[in-house]
Amino acid sequence: MSVYVVSLLATVGGGCFALLLGRFLGTGRRAVAGEFGGQAQSLIGGVLLSSFILLTGFQVAGSWSALSDARSGTYDEARALADTYWAVGGLAPADRDRARALLRTYTDDVRTTEFHALARGRTSPAAWRDLDAVRAAVWAAPAGTAGPQAAKSAAQSALNTVYQTRTDRAAQVKGRMPRVTWIAMLVVGAFLVAFPALLGLTVTPRHLTALCFVGAVVAFAICLSAQLNTAFRQPFGVRSTAFVLADTRFGQIDAGHYTLSPVPPR
Repeated sequence: MSVYVVSLLATVGGGCFALLLGRFLGTGRRAVAGEFGGQAQSLIGGVLLSSFILLTGFQVAGSWSALSDARSGTYDEARALADTYWAVGGLAPADRDRARALLRTYTDDVRTTEFHALARGRTSPAAWRDLDAVRAAVWAAPAGTAGPQAAKSAAQSALNTVYQTRTDRAAQVKGRMPRVTWIAMLVVGAFLVAFPALLGLTVTPRHLTALCFVGAVVAFAICLSAQLNTAFRQPFGVRSTAFVLADTRFGQIDAGHYTLSPVPPR
């Protein structure tokens, strides 16, 4: 049986149980007259508020955790790109220059093009091709002596990390919180706003102002949860800062003429 069907049956079952209790136990004079005790109002309101807070907290915490993981992954990839850029410095000059040019092309493509695609829920095929070109260039580079062999091995190891973090990003861009929690949060939020009116809220400026504030808070919480639900969509999504840093590191490595050691300094 589908997990959604089980959740629906459980929800309907809980509602029916409450309906039966209210129907057969709520037969006193106050219930017949339509009066509500303060304790009953506090209990129902507290349950509604707690349910909305629980659902909102689950949404925000889950989305924020996914966003933090995605941001950390971009910095891991940028660090691996810098390691690769450094390592290929130990190859022959022509192979070094070709590999470094391809690394710059890949980094620029991710920074300027792919992040726009990530906001729409997909990766860039061009960036994948650029990265494959880097791997092919490193693989084809001759390494007849110990120095180039060590440089080639270090570059390939760093490129493996780049592929791993990039694959993780391709999975993260499709990640979303379960749809059923959105439905539950919308329903509970709407009933939370409507609850005072259902119990006979008096139409006075003070009461209406307080109710409007409740509605604004509920709407803001739902909106914030929706904005955090996509790891690469702005205003809270991951930005391309890590790849700007990688491009800066490339320039620093070039300026320092570091072309011999396959292992970059930390």
